[in-house]
Amino acid sequence: MILTYPTRSAWLYSAIARAGIIAIPLALISAETPAAALDECGDRPTPPLCVFDDAPVQVGPAHIHLPGHAHPYAQLLAPLQFTDPSGTVWTAPPAILTDGASIPPIFVPLIGAPRSREFLAAAALHDAYCGRANEGLAVFRARGWEETHRMFYDALRAAGVPPMRAKIMFAAVYLGGPRWDDPARSLQGVPESELRAEMARCIRFIEETDPSLSEIETWMREREAILLGVGSNVD
Repeated sequence: MILTYPTRSAWLYSAIARAGIIAIPLALISAETPAAALDECGDRPTPPLCVFDDAPVQVGPAHIHLPGHAHPYAQLLAPLQFTDPSGTVWTAPPAILTDGASIPPIFVPLIGAPRSREFLAAAALHDAYCGRANEGLAVFRARGWEETHRMFYDALRAAGVPPMRAKIMFAAVYLGGPRWDDPARSLQGVPESELRAEMARCIRFIEETDPSLSEIETWMREREAILLGVGSNVD
């Protein structure tokens, strides 16, 4: 059982109310203040935001191979739930498949194929909403692509991934991941060589300026016009 203790001011007002000096409903005194939304998850826990409700993530052995994919997939054995900094709840149901990273294969030569335990929960959630072999799920692409990719970053940070690493992994899924509800901004027609060059630029931008998540999104939106053939090429 978890015990909670009232603040000094709450105790004082409660005593005054019991004495009959003023009538204050005790429910109002003890009511918790709703958590304020955050811009993004950070280094310190901020319950009930930026937390996994079913940690640690439980997956089976990575022995499932899909055609055209170099890395094996594993199956989620139990539900996984995450509350992002806005208070939105994301749920990965059991039996979804995850490769443990969610990084687009074309960027693996630049940033590697991260598959340590700290990435697994974020990858499982991200794969539930937009990963291969999960198309039959009710949650698959149930939310916008930008919101889903941002959740990936926040889940990484909540799992303890350092900010620089999480930002680079976010940039990889933002640039090379699916954009299912915004065909005008699809980058599927951009050659892989150009996408890799753009990812290299983005890594330099992140490492040199340590931008916020919103600043990364703004920077990448501005670069999109170049990738889509609008404007002149710049470095």
